[in-house]
Amino acid sequence: MINQPDPRMTDDVQARNMTGNPDLAADSTVRSASTDGSYGESRHTNYVDPTGNQVESKVEEYQDKNLERENKSSWAANIIYFLLSVVEVILGLRFVFRLLGANQNNSFTLFLYSLSHVFVAPFNGIFHDQTLGTSSVFELSTLIAMLVVALIGWGLVALCRLVFAPTYGGRQRVTTTRRSQR
Repeated sequence: MINQPDPRMTDDVQARNMTGNPDLAADSTVRSASTDGSYGESRHTNYVDPTGNQVESKVEEYQDKNLERENKSSWAANIIYFLLSVVEVILGLRFVFRLLGANQNNSFTLFLYSLSHVFVAPFNGIFHDQTLGTSSVFELSTLIAMLVVALIGWGLVALCRLVFAPTYGGRQRVTTTRRSQR
């Protein structure tokens, strides 16, 4: 009887099994899969190499598609939260600097106001900013910009969680195959 190669087995296991000596090799593989894309495999191999040493090898692999989707969702949410935090800090500094009447001729203050103007400009004129004293301004438009940016960030994170939500079917099927050769 001629042994035919098994396409599910690695070449080294096939070579040991093709020798025809059942005492030289034992291979046990368990494979599982579910309809949601999860996959698991455990392979345990025992054999005696050409020098007479007993070799035992065990490999386990598990892949969960829902875990991959959750990782993508978490990664996207972390990026959005980081960018949201940067914008909120810039707007918060602008609000505090304007409230405390920071010198507008200072290069850092000028840089901060120009950078934050992009986010505050759409909300200028909704309410009148209140001048407190000679140089202090209670800038309500900056507070509104901070609120709107936070809401947009929250919405984007919720959208990411929806797009990358786990896909659980109403029914799952698990198939397990065991193979032992000795």
